[in-house]
Amino acid sequence: MNDLYDESWLYDLIHDKPADSREVAFYERQISRFGSPVLELACGTGNYLVILSQTDVEISGLDNSDEMLHAAERRAERQHTETNLINADMRSFELDQKFALIFVAGNSLQHLLKKEDVEACFASVRRHLKPGGKFIVEVFNPSLELLNRHPQERFLVGEYETENGAVVLTENVRYDVATQINFIDWHYQNQFMNDEQTVSFTMRQFFPQELDALFEYNGFRIHAKYGDFDESVFSGESPKQIIVASLA
Repeated sequence: MNDLYDESWLYDLIHDKPADSREVAFYERQISRFGSPVLELACGTGNYLVILSQTDVEISGLDNSDEMLHAAERRAERQHTETNLINADMRSFELDQKFALIFVAGNSLQHLLKKEDVEACFASVRRHLKPGGKFIVEVFNPSLELLNRHPQERFLVGEYETENGAVVLTENVRYDVATQINFIDWHYQNQFMNDEQTVSFTMRQFFPQELDALFEYNGFRIHAKYGDFDESVFSGESPKQIIVASLA
C-alpha cells in the first residue's frame, strides 16, 4: 500500500485549487493585509505557492517530501515561474530570514500526530516571525458523524476526469478516539486499470477548544478565528477552523 504523498498526481487531482478559487483569494487577502515575505509550511506540490509567486509577493515554500517538491518544481516550470523551495521539516527548520506571514494550508497541520510535533512546529514558527508577524493555520472542524463511520464501509469521495479516463475514488476510515488520529485509505481505479490501487494517510483531529489552547500555551495570541474561507465567524457548524495569530 502506497502513501498518498508518494502519489503527487493523485494528490493534485483531488486537491488542486484554481487561481480564482475562494481558497487562493483568502490567502491573497491575508498577504495584502499582513505583507511579505511569506513562508508556506508543508507547501506540497506548490498549488498556492506557484499562484502567489506570480503576483508581486516574496514567498517561499517548505516541505520535507522530495516527491512533493519535485512536483512543485514541475508546476513552476509549466507556469514559467520562479519559486524558492526549501527541503525541511515543518517541525524543525532554521532559515536565515524572518517573515511577515507564515501559513499552513490544506489541513497540513493535521499530519502532525503528536502534541510534541505541534509544539516543535510552533516553536520553529516563533523563531521565524517578524515582530507583529502573523501565523495562519487552517484545519478541519472535526465531524463526529464522518469520523464515526464504520471502518469496513466504503464511501464515494468523487469521480475525477483525467487524460487517461475518469478516476473513481472511494475511501474507508478508522478513527482512533484515544489518539484522535483518523486512519484513511483511498481506493482508486479507472477503466484502464486491471487492479484497484490504494493509498493511505493519517490526519490528527484538533477539536476547537483544544486548538485554541495549543496556540495560547505555545506563545501565540489569536486575533481571529474563521469558520471558512469567506472569513465567516467560527461556529460549531463551520467546516473549517482558520486561525490568525501573532506572538503573544
